[in-house]
Amino acid sequence: MALTALGVSVLALLLAFGSALFAWRAIDQAKDAKSFALGNRPASTAPSPDPSGAAPATSAPASNLPSELPSGIDDVPRSPGEAPVLTEQTVYEPKYQKQPMVLQAACGRTMYADLDEPRAKNDDDQAEISLSTSCSSNQPMLRLMDGVEGSEDARPGMTPKECADKIRSALVGRDAPIPVRKGTALCITTSYQDARERRDQWRMILMQVVGVSNDGAATVELSAWNIPD
Repeated sequence: MALTALGVSVLALLLAFGSALFAWRAIDQAKDAKSFALGNRPASTAPSPDPSGAAPATSAPASNLPSELPSGIDDVPRSPGEAPVLTEQTVYEPKYQKQPMVLQAACGRTMYADLDEPRAKNDDDQAEISLSTSCSSNQPMLRLMDGVEGSEDARPGMTPKECADKIRSALVGRDAPIPVRKGTALCITTSYQDARERRDQWRMILMQVVGVSNDGAATVELSAWNIPD
């Protein structure tokens, strides 16, 4: 009987020891799993705070606007029907070069000229300039037609860009008479409104008076350039 009790006690002790060993092993495996999980966690990407307390700089969005405008295009807003502003970037296309034309008007009469072709006319339709002669002095005078602008401060051989500068800085007054003498040179822009109505090009004209006869006939030499719209 005593021997049986002793065997039961030993068996119970072994079972208790086995249970304790199993529990210890389970706890050890849990610790290993936790250590493994912590060891493989990705590092934080948050930036460390600036010791000075200043906020981090952010890059400004890039502008989508071009740094420069295409050649020949002005950047000044225009209302419909308004002529473009002529600038250093304006590109002119030659229309004709050094074309001769004779203008002559009898005393008290007027002759006109269409400078887009060029062509002398007896009426003012599509004309840019007129020539009239004084009966008292036989002195021929030029006048610019409505919508046409020009400058007397010109010289032979000028470029259209130089002419544009002269028209801007030394404009002929409206309906002002221009004495016609040998050597007189004019820079002229045709009427922008008339050109649009005719679906034609706006033009820059360089006109030089190469001779004036005793009867007041004026021989002129003309060059023209198309102006981009």
